[in-house]
Parts: sequence; structure tokens; C-alpha cells
Amino acid sequence: MVKLTPEQLAVVRQYAALLDTMEEGFAYVVESFQNYERTQADVVLADIFTALGQIDMTNQQSLASFFAEDQAIMAEIEWFSAVTDEAWKLDGKLNDPNAKQHIVENYLAPAFEAWKTNIMDHLRQYVEQ
Repeated sequence: MVKLTPEQLAVVRQYAALLDTMEEGFAYVVESFQNYERTQADVVLADIFTALGQIDMTNQQSLASFFAEDQAIMAEIEWFSAVTDEAWKLDGKLNDPNAKQHIVENYLAPAFEAWKTNIMDHLRQYVEQ
């Protein structure tokens, strides 16, 4: 286990909280495809895109330096590109409800969930200190 400063631990904890919030956002968006009372799905999806950018930036600027010696975490940081690749499938398709639903439900949300599970397996020991 890498020894982190209190400031670094705070970053990791905020990062984990953002991942949890994104997971809730994906659940809302996916549910909105069936429950039309979920009227804020496009706003939530836009927030998810913003958060994906924040995660990518944090991965490169912070986590990569904090965990440079931890090959497992570094591999997960690299694997995040698979999530962003899935997000790019929505490019030009946000106004097509069927395509948006298909991509979010079958590609983007599952890719994020799988990646989140894997990285949190490694970060949990820091978050729960």
C-alpha cells in the first residue's frame, strides 16, 4: 500500500465520491428510458460527460503520480480510456433517443460500472482509512 499524505487521501476520497455520484447518475439515466417522469436525464447525462472529463484529468494529473509505483492502479487508470471510448459512441447521436438508449444501456453504463468496480477494489483501502 502506497503511503499517501492527508491531502492525497482527500483527493482519493473525493474521487471515490464522484464515482459513486456518477453511478447514481447512470442509474437515473437508464431508468429514464422506461420511466418518463425522470425528465432530467439529458441534464444528468451532460453532468456525467463533465465528470468523465474530471476523472480523466484527475487520473492523469493526480492518481498517476500518487500511485506511480502501484502497477494495478496504473492499469486501471489506463483502462479508463475504454469508458471514454464508449462515451464517444454517443457523438452525434444525442438527439436520437433509440441510439442514445442503446449506447448508454449496452455500452457506456456497463463499461463505467465494470471500470469503477475494478478501480475501487484497489482504492477502497485508502477511502476506508
